Amino acid sequence: MDWKQLLTLEEKDLEDPNLAFELNLVGHPEYPNISSLPPDETLEILKEFLLAEGHIVNLKNLLSYAPILEITLIKKNLPSIYG
Repeated sequence: MDWKQLLTLEEKDLEDPNLAFELNLVGHPEYPNISSLPPDETLEILKEFLLAEGHIVNLKNLLSYAPILEITLIKKNLPSIYG
């Protein structure tokens, strides 16, 4: 599911675990680093975040962890002050 389609979903759809495996953030303007990853890899990383925290894997929860993944990817690419 393209990220633009998420805008049209209702709350109950965002909480449906069956739709979680269709998440695709490629091209999303707020997540340029996530966009560079294959969609299945992004989904797998976000699922790991959720499962480690004991949350249900659904679109709503996956999207709530997307900023954390984006920040992690940004920090990975920043030069360290320690060289």
